[in-house]
Amino acid sequence: MTCERYLLQAKSNENAARDIETVYPDWTVTMCFYAALHWVEYYACKKGDDIPSQCPAPSPHDSRRGYVRQIAKKLDNRRLEKLYQDLESASRKARYLESVKYSSAIDYFQGHKLEVSKSFDKLQQIKDILENIK
Repeated sequence: MTCERYLLQAKSNENAARDIETVYPDWTVTMCFYAALHWVEYYACKKGDDIPSQCPAPSPHDSRRGYVRQIAKKLDNRRLEKLYQDLESASRKARYLESVKYSSAIDYFQGHKLEVSKSFDKLQQIKDILENIK
């Protein structure tokens, strides 16, 4: 299997997020995070890195977080780690209502459209950092 599978999934997630942005803003935020996740996987694949063995952790998400921290330091771009953390946090908010006092994620994100828009901005910044792989 080639690295392109990660890129295809990232683009699919982003396109789906754009298609449902106004109707399902909670899922939009989650899809932006998962698009970013697949960009990280794509970067690792292109570099020949094996995330679980390079960054052993209790879960794949923990390993990936460690890998993002590692490449942010290597690229001398700590913003990458912050952007990824922000998207993951927004996704957790959408899925589990973490850190919000709303009865549903859709209610929260309908009232916080800027946060949805920022998810696309953060995803774009992650793409800009990772897509110029040397």
